[in-house]
Amino acid sequence: MRCRRCDNAMQDTADTTLPLRPFLAKLHPYTPGEQRAGANIVKLNTNENPYPPATAVIDEVGRAAARLALYPDPVSDSLRRALAAYHGVHPEQILVGNGSDEILRLLVHATIDQGGKVAVVDPTYSLYPVLAAQFEGSTEIYPLVDRQRLPEEIFDGEEPILLLPNPNPPIGTLFSRAEIADLCRARPQTLVAIDEAYVDFARRDAVPLLAEFSNLAITRTFSKSFSLAGMRIGYVIADAALVAALMKIKDSYNLNHLAQVAAAAAIASAKEMERNCARIVETREWTVRELRALGYELPDSHANFVFAIRPDAGEHYAKLRERGILVRYFDTPVLRDGMRITIGTPEQMEILIAALKEILSRGNP
Repeated sequence: MRCRRCDNAMQDTADTTLPLRPFLAKLHPYTPGEQRAGANIVKLNTNENPYPPATAVIDEVGRAAARLALYPDPVSDSLRRALAAYHGVHPEQILVGNGSDEILRLLVHATIDQGGKVAVVDPTYSLYPVLAAQFEGSTEIYPLVDRQRLPEEIFDGEEPILLLPNPNPPIGTLFSRAEIADLCRARPQTLVAIDEAYVDFARRDAVPLLAEFSNLAITRTFSKSFSLAGMRIGYVIADAALVAALMKIKDSYNLNHLAQVAAAAAIASAKEMERNCARIVETREWTVRELRALGYELPDSHANFVFAIRPDAGEHYAKLRERGILVRYFDTPVLRDGMRITIGTPEQMEILIAALKEILSRGNP
């Protein structure tokens, strides 16, 4: 028997405007890298780690599955203690969350009002403007000099928060610890948030500066170096007062039990992560040499990706895609002359180089 009330509601739907906030109509969401699967796909477009997580991580997650009927620890205390010991800070200085993207969103939420501005560089991680727009704010853009060096103007800005990845995608530039200290010193009223998603491939972080600057926050993720992108685990290391404030706006249970267990096991197995990072760095250097030999320009990268520059990069991206080889292409004025290529296994990179040699041999314009 059909429900007359439901029928009427369905008829009225087309004439009803949902009470959504007007800014949502103009909001352009973040666009993740293309997700294609298959035996013949070489996936080098989302900066995932080509190696599996430590065996202990898989074992611990399996054992933890028996506890799925219960809520997780709402503040991840055990994991916070493990992270604090790993970084040499206090547990009160750490907040964990559903990937570093959630942590970054919390930082923006805590610092800007409607109409507020988030300071960013260009080029950089394309999520940042989306985060600002989600809180009806905008970005103040500081173009990098030659796409790599901090401009002098950034040290004079007054935005309440500055989001700066280090290394910085999609180029892979690594800013010095001294530059980060200068930013914190020059902008005492700004929360300087350093996004260290790729720092394990660079082995030079900003954590020692936390003892000197209360306006510094450092975000990390388990997605890249720890091979746990599917678990969505991130965290921030910052002044205890900032962490306490962020605790007030996070979701009640923002990190599930399996993720907490996996992250703690990964930290305990950090030596295995470091070995995988070393393998990726070695493969990165081989890839750089091969790409340069093919005529690409490659800025030095300190991450698990490279940015390969040629005037015909867009055409090469498309032809690689036709062959089932996925890399990332950003059709923006600053980046359309290059492809961001994730460093995979040596075998995957050999397939990439062979495909590019074939494309070039056929006279691709």
